[in-house]
Amino acid sequence: MNIRQFSLKHSISLDTLRFYEKRKILTPDRLANGYRNYHGIHEQKIKLIISLKTIGFSLDEIKQLIELEEKPPSEACNIISNQLIDKKIAMISQQVMVLEYGKNTLHDIKKYIEDNSFVKNQERISNMIENLYNLAKSTYE
Repeated sequence: MNIRQFSLKHSISLDTLRFYEKRKILTPDRLANGYRNYHGIHEQKIKLIISLKTIGFSLDEIKQLIELEEKPPSEACNIISNQLIDKKIAMISQQVMVLEYGKNTLHDIKKYIEDNSFVKNQERISNMIENLYNLAKSTYE
């Protein structure tokens, strides 16, 4: 399929597809006339790219994983892949913790609003927000 069809099918802009091609993350085949031609393998890769981006992988990390996938299996590839995956698992776990704390904080604040004790609980709310801030800050350090 051509770039426009591929773009529409996967809800990705033409510019993004061209950018991925320029970065050598997703390289379509070329027809004799020079037009891009995407097929099954490209659909698998774009699904991988979208999925990995959604869970926090950078384009450089995605490119690294794709390059490792294209190499013959080896102990070195396994080590690099596992290190990158372990790093992302730790990052996601930290984000989940922050989001859970944030969700609980919002539930508490909502409860204070509903029972008209928001003003009375200002200090407690400030402490919860300070804790949320510190958790979020530690995620990005």
